[in-house]
Amino acid sequence: MTRIAHIMTPHPTTIPATATAEEAARAMLAGGLRHLPVVDAAGVLVGILSDRDLRGPLLGDLAGRPAPARTVPVASIMTTGAITAVPDDDVGTVARQIVEHRIGAVPIVDAAGTPVGIVSFVDVLRRLAEEAEQDARAVALID
Repeated sequence: MTRIAHIMTPHPTTIPATATAEEAARAMLAGGLRHLPVVDAAGVLVGILSDRDLRGPLLGDLAGRPAPARTVPVASIMTTGAITAVPDDDVGTVARQIVEHRIGAVPIVDAAGTPVGIVSFVDVLRRLAEEAEQDARAVALID
């Protein structure tokens, strides 16, 4: 099975837990990102922030409640206890985590807990498609 290090996006954009919702939104827009690993002052992962986490603070909600200040700290809206993986984990293990926990991305961390990559459900699907194409070519050669 393929190691997750082979399909992850290395050197992910991260954001400090002290950043504001607006700063996070700007970073996501600038990078075309939907998920940001959130780190402490030492660079250790403390959570993950998704574009969905930002909707309430930036847009309000469907019940008509106004949006809180754009200066709300990321630490107050991020998901803590994020599901993580290490570079040597296999794609199947990470794919199961994504499905079982219904998450969009998994930060890949080193032994110190520092983000070294990130894998989204799109990355996993891309790898599955590549494997399916390889299988189809192999079958075509046999026929």
